[in-house]
Amino acid sequence: MTTPNLASRPFLNTRPVWLLTMAAGGLALVLTVANVHLWAASGRALRAQVEQRDQRLAEQRELERTLRGDAAALERVPWRSLSRRVSDLNLVLREHAFSWSRLLDDVERVIPREVRVTRIAPTVGTEGYELSLDGVARSQDDIFQFIDNLISDPAFDQPQPRSVTMPDRSPSASYQFSLSVRYLPEAKPEAKPEEKPEEKPEEKPEEKPEEKKP
Repeated sequence: MTTPNLASRPFLNTRPVWLLTMAAGGLALVLTVANVHLWAASGRALRAQVEQRDQRLAEQRELERTLRGDAAALERVPWRSLSRRVSDLNLVLREHAFSWSRLLDDVERVIPREVRVTRIAPTVGTEGYELSLDGVARSQDDIFQFIDNLISDPAFDQPQPRSVTMPDRSPSASYQFSLSVRYLPEAKPEAKPEEKPEEKPEEKPEEKPEEKKP
């Protein structure tokens, strides 16, 4: 026996559709919450980066302000007069460090026997000492020998003759000369090898003749 269908519309089973819709809505809600969480985290990181950037910019402005102040202070420094003062101070220190006894020893080392120095005038310069020497010599060869000695000695540099006056016809007259030379007191002369004394041959004692007994 067949049961009659009294429904006005046919029956549709929509439960799977609602379950699928609910699952999709739950997934969408989870993704939305995750996106919100990520957005909040990225916002916090971005705010930290912005704050760090602002701090760096403030430090950079402060550094630029300090550099501008230092540059202005350096521009107010009288560099030319300061350099002049330093040079003058170096000259004073060189004058105090100058040793006349050492200079006389160095000149005595290079002066030939037939040359006599009558005047020594040192001048302190920025690059060392400049000497003006006046003297007399028996001959021109003695003057040339004096100049050669100055050239070969490390304590002197660039000797330049200024004037040479010829002697009179008298036999006792001498050549008068004037020259300039740079003096380097820090340079040390080369040590000469020590000369060993000559060994004398040993003297053998004289043999006495034997006395004959009677």
